[in-house]
Amino acid sequence: MTNPEEHLDHDKLVVLMITQSETEANIVKSLLEESDIHCALLTQVPHNLYPFTVDGLAAIRIWVLESQLEAAKALLREQESDAANGLIDPGEDELK
Repeated sequence: MTNPEEHLDHDKLVVLMITQSETEANIVKSLLEESDIHCALLTQVPHNLYPFTVDGLAAIRIWVLESQLEAAKALLREQESDAANGLIDPGEDELK
């Protein structure tokens, strides 16, 4: 695993996506980190203080390094495609 601080001198952070769901944000963060894509979750108002999103106030922005943006997008597209094609079954392990 590489150190994200190595990239900060010459790379900037960009928004990968915006979500209203803290759960979705944490799932995306886990997927990215498993693929060695560094990210940060930022919101103006923490969901534990204000659990509702009004006019984007509590929206969560997922930031990645610009150099990893395309890889992150490809990873998310692949996950969406697998889910749409029925290749990911969230309850599969529970049935065994």
